[in-house]
Amino acid sequence: MNDIRREEFNARIETIEARMDARISEVSTKIDTGVNELSTKIDTRVREVSARIDAFLVAQAERDKCQLERDKRYDLLSMEMREIARRTEESVRQGATVKANVWAATAVQLVGIVAIVVGAYYANQANMYVAMQTTLAAIQAGKEFSVPNPFEFSLPESAQ
Repeated sequence: MNDIRREEFNARIETIEARMDARISEVSTKIDTGVNELSTKIDTRVREVSARIDAFLVAQAERDKCQLERDKRYDLLSMEMREIARRTEESVRQGATVKANVWAATAVQLVGIVAIVVGAYYANQANMYVAMQTTLAAIQAGKEFSVPNPFEFSLPESAQ
């Protein structure tokens, strides 16, 4: 083996060091370039995602507005249905009152008809009593008063 002198050794180390520095510099440049490209891609992607999120939020706000309008319409429909239900309950109460009034009027009419029938019966009965009394009185009078028999009349005696 050959003895290497110190200067040659230093020169070789410096050469190796220079090559290593060049490699490190090259790798560092590649890394920086890759990082810059990646950073650019990430920034672009972040802007795209941010734009998509903003568009989504705008669409979300529009959808929320539509839902609020729909909810307002549903609330109005609900209030109208409650009003209709309230009026229906009131109408049912009035209908029940009218039904009771109709039954009361029917009962009054039935009582009136019964009163008329009973009154007609008693009036007819009274007329029958009067007619019977008159008939009996006529019969009685007829018994007391006899009709002269034409054969019972005596002929006037002639002046003979």
